[in-house]
Amino acid sequence: MEYKARKFSQGSYDHSDKYAKDLFINYICKKGHTIISEEENYDHDIITEKDNIKYYFELETKSRYPFTSRETFKFNSVSFLGRKKRLHLKNRFHYIIICRETEFALTCDSEDIFKDEYIENLYINTANRNGKDQMYRVPKEKCIFFNIK
Repeated sequence: MEYKARKFSQGSYDHSDKYAKDLFINYICKKGHTIISEEENYDHDIITEKDNIKYYFELETKSRYPFTSRETFKFNSVSFLGRKKRLHLKNRFHYIIICRETEFALTCDSEDIFKDEYIENLYINTANRNGKDQMYRVPKEKCIFFNIK
């Protein structure tokens, strides 16, 4: 049976999108990147260029489980949204998860995320999300943790 993701949550998106983009753009520009696109087009969240190389980024925020490092990250694995695999099929990208409480982040390359061995199908039932979801649970050792400020 084919996997069908739960319905998109506009409220959750509105809560996180501008915050994540503003924080990340400030960070990545300090690293010498030039912003090519941050347009909302249901493609990669941000596209940059540095040294004539294009970089693609997908941003997400998390709360309720603050972290500042791999050691303070509460879980053994990091959950990445399965529906983002469609972006990986277009362009390899850096998946960034920003902790709202600490403004630290973690990243993993999409080539290291979207592997069959990491797939887990879940049923989500929270205040603003409800339904089936597919996650890729990647060991936290494969992620890079950093201060985004």
